[in-house]
Amino acid sequence: MEIILTKDVQNIGEAGDIVKVKDGYARNFLLPQNMATKATPGAIKNREQNIARIKAKQEKLHQEALAICEKLNEIATIEISAKAGESGKLFGTITTKRLAEEILAKTGIEIDRKEITLNAPLNKLGKFVMTIKLTSKVKAEMNVNVIASEIIKEEIISEEDANEAKKE
Repeated sequence: MEIILTKDVQNIGEAGDIVKVKDGYARNFLLPQNMATKATPGAIKNREQNIARIKAKQEKLHQEALAICEKLNEIATIEISAKAGESGKLFGTITTKRLAEEILAKTGIEIDRKEITLNAPLNKLGKFVMTIKLTSKVKAEMNVNVIASEIIKEEIISEEDANEAKKE
């Protein structure tokens, strides 16, 4: 099925592009999400007339993304504290939602958690890198420093103690 993209879609194309995708993908995902419209002759003619408006909108979004990227680069590192064991392993994982909340608290910039990708899961103390995809062309990288807010002593339980606990 030929469609006209109304929004940038990763691995498919940018807004305004005419692309061919599988029927099910178009009907079940792109069209209901308002990411595309069917490429009818009337829609194609309308797209050609509105191409300048589409390009201007994309340029505005690109400039806004560059401004946000500059603000994020000024901070460079976000420090997050969490409870950890003596070995440095966290009790739980720091999620992209928490990272987005930290960015909002420190910069006032609201980032969608889906735009954040991590190079490794944040489940231990240390330094990590996260990538924030603002648009298809603009990405910002930030360092995340995970520190311990509280170190909790880990108790080693032998197999015999574990079996006894199960019996009781």
